[in-house]
Amino acid sequence: MTYLSDAALQDFIVQGYRVVQPTATADLHGELHRQVERVLATGNPGNGLIDRIPLLHQLFADPAIDETLTGILGPRYALCRHCHCHDLAPGNQAQNWHKDYPFGGNVRYHRPRYVLMLYYPHEVTPDMGPTALVPKTQYYMDGPSDEVAGLPLTCAAGTVVITHYELWHRATANRSPRTRYMLKFLFTRTQEGTPEQRSRWLPTGRHAALYRTLWRWYGGQAPALRPRRSVAALQAALRDPDERVRIDAYYDLGTLGAEGVPVLMAALKDESARRWQTNLERGDFTNPSQLESPYGLAAAGAVAVPALVEALQDRDWWLRAGAASALGCMGAEAQEAASALAAALQDDSEWVCRNAADALSNMGQVPAAVPALTQALDDSRAMTPWSLSDAPLCENAAMALAKWRAPAAAVTALHRARQQGNEYVRSWAEWALDRRF
Repeated sequence: MTYLSDAALQDFIVQGYRVVQPTATADLHGELHRQVERVLATGNPGNGLIDRIPLLHQLFADPAIDETLTGILGPRYALCRHCHCHDLAPGNQAQNWHKDYPFGGNVRYHRPRYVLMLYYPHEVTPDMGPTALVPKTQYYMDGPSDEVAGLPLTCAAGTVVITHYELWHRATANRSPRTRYMLKFLFTRTQEGTPEQRSRWLPTGRHAALYRTLWRWYGGQAPALRPRRSVAALQAALRDPDERVRIDAYYDLGTLGAEGVPVLMAALKDESARRWQTNLERGDFTNPSQLESPYGLAAAGAVAVPALVEALQDRDWWLRAGAASALGCMGAEAQEAASALAAALQDDSEWVCRNAADALSNMGQVPAAVPALTQALDDSRAMTPWSLSDAPLCENAAMALAKWRAPAAAVTALHRARQQGNEYVRSWAEWALDRRF
């Protein structure tokens, strides 16, 4: 298996995107362009795009694309059900800067667990309304101002751009007489950790602690350097109006390990109480636990797990939900919390349940949690829908069991889930059962 070079992966960590030129010939891209036009002439198929154009599987198998996806997401990454063909007709105006809706209504991760693959089957010229990206914005919830020009993706036919799911982007105005097509696909990591040992990297400047944390997560060597600022100064920075300053403070506190955990837990308690309602009122399906403190707690690692497990028992649902999201950000290092998260699947709060199921999906298979996830597959409680699904808890449970390669104890329930009306639950169940061995 070929992986990205260390330099290429480091660039993705910082910039948030990578341009890929597939090895496929121009004939494939030309044929895909013709098929896209033919399919869209009868209406946009939405998630049925790949079903209508199965030739796309040949593109997904391209070695250059597979190498990039494997380098970013690890081996055995998954193609998610959601996809879309964006057709920007002549005269369409520019969009506002945006992120795609949070997948599953879950928290947005700094660690690259989801990526978007943007495919342009034809040449994109400056007047065709190219997609524009704002590099280095994947770690921010605050969007760029309208004055920011961004990086327009003018490109040759067949170009693929892989972006961190959280990178800010938009379509620009199409001033040409031609329709600009962009085929968007979503891929996810299915296992934590990396089989490769990577080199030493010592980034400096803004977000250096964040980058070092991600590099260690990827198997690289990046010492957890002690922050220059005192704990008191870092704690004060958590209330800075500048999101970038707060992010650095959270990661610096995480770098301190056990010493930083009490401050980070106090921040989680404060932040979850202060922000849950504002998050729900954003109108873009933001999870109430879309907070900054979980990133610092994830950076602290296993030493933060006992405090987070205790918080799962708190009387306030928003703190319980925030603790579950922090454990999900941490992933495999939080495996000792799996039993507590499994119990949380029966919580009275849907957000605790949903965040717990999502967290379990990042931890690697924990046999003791399989019965609870299997039960969650059949959970019929009413849930707040996100943009694309009305069964987010069942969806997260199915995703977790799929990432765990359909444990034997879950097979019967997954066969039932294959018959569900929700296409996302159904697709995860199918993916799990088809790739069980």
